[in-house]
Amino acid sequence: MESNSQEFQVNWYTAKLLFESIHSGNPIPNEIDQHNFANNDKLFEESIILVKAVTMKQAYEIAEELAKKSEHEYMNVYGELVKWQFVRILHAFKLNDKELTPGTEIYSRFIHAKRDNSINDIIMRYYPEALDTD
Repeated sequence: MESNSQEFQVNWYTAKLLFESIHSGNPIPNEIDQHNFANNDKLFEESIILVKAVTMKQAYEIAEELAKKSEHEYMNVYGELVKWQFVRILHAFKLNDKELTPGTEIYSRFIHAKRDNSINDIIMRYYPEALDTD
């Protein structure tokens, strides 16, 4: 018996998420050290997750739902309430492989640059934490 219903192709997608660490309260004075951020500093986390979806639109919806569920808060060692809050989805990427195996590319993006930009210019702009500080 033939079915007229169209089967939907489920694919793997990655989604790059941005979270912000929001600190509230005053740090305990004798607990402050070089690792405690000054009140005017901000901390963000970039996270890449896997989702299964039929369309890119659905992948964004699922990723946003998962990101919101992963928001959490806790008291840090400085006595401040820290809340990790979802900001937005930065990018999504459809994986070409149906199975996840060693070596499967899970994320990719193209970086457009001016011809006179050096490799170090690109690294400084997009990945400054990767530069040698020697």
